[in-house]
Amino acid sequence: MRKLFGCFALLICGLWLPASHLTVQAAALNVLVGQNKPPYIRLETVSGYELELLREIVRRMGHEAVFVFVPNSRIRGLLESGNGDIASLQPNDTADAELYFSQPYIRYQNVLVTLARDELTITHPADLSDKQVVAFQGASRVLGADYRDAVVHNTGYLETVDQKAQVDMLFSGRAQAIVLDRNIFMHHQQTSGSPAAVQIHELFNSSLYRAAFRDPQLQRSFDRALLSVLMDNWYQQLQLRYFMQLNQQLPNRFYCDD
Repeated sequence: MRKLFGCFALLICGLWLPASHLTVQAAALNVLVGQNKPPYIRLETVSGYELELLREIVRRMGHEAVFVFVPNSRIRGLLESGNGDIASLQPNDTADAELYFSQPYIRYQNVLVTLARDELTITHPADLSDKQVVAFQGASRVLGADYRDAVVHNTGYLETVDQKAQVDMLFSGRAQAIVLDRNIFMHHQQTSGSPAAVQIHELFNSSLYRAAFRDPQLQRSFDRALLSVLMDNWYQQLQLRYFMQLNQQLPNRFYCDD
C-alpha cells in the first residue's frame, strides 16, 4: 500500500491531500447521473452504491455533490451546454473533443440470465435470435455488433427501462432470457417474491464508466480523490454493503506496476 501511495504522490506532483485535510468545503458541484437503478441509484433516498461513491470522491475533492437525475440520453448534452459540472459517461471518441474524462470509477457487468430449469445452452449472442429476450434500454446499441445482429430481427426481443420488470418476467416465464447488470439482477433476485434458480451466461465485456468534465482542473482533482478512495478500506466496505462481494476491480493508470 505504501508503494502505491508513493507512486501516486509522485505522479500528481505532490498535490494530493488525504481526506482528513479537506476541512474547508468549496462550492457545490452538480453531478449528472442516470435515473432510478438500484442498487446503484435510489432516487427516493438519494442513495445507492454509485451515489455514495461519487459523493465521497467529491467530498475528498473539497466539494459537496448535488445530484441531478436525468435520462442517460440527455447527460452528455446537458454537460456540454453547461448544466452540470460532472457527468457519468462512457467516452465516445467521435463526440468528446470538448470533454475531459477521469479514470474509470465504476464497472457495469452485463450478463445474460436464464432459468436453470430451462437448461438453455447459450454461448454466443447469435443463440438469442429465436429466444424471448428482455434487455435493458439501449442494450442493442452498446453490447456490440454480434448482439445487435442477433436481436435486430427477433420479434420476441424487448428493451425496457424497468429492470425489476425484467427479473419478474424471467421468474414468471414471460421471458426466456434477460440482459442486465449482474449486481442489478442480484438485487432484484434477493427482493423478488418468487425467485428461482438461474444460470448466468457471461457473454459480454464489462463497461467501464468514467466521470466527464468541461474543466480539466476538476478532472485532475477527481482523479486524485478517486485514487485515494480506491486505496481506502472504505471502498471495499462500500462494495460489501451493496453487492455482498468485491466485484469492482478497476484499471487505473496511476497504479504502480508491481
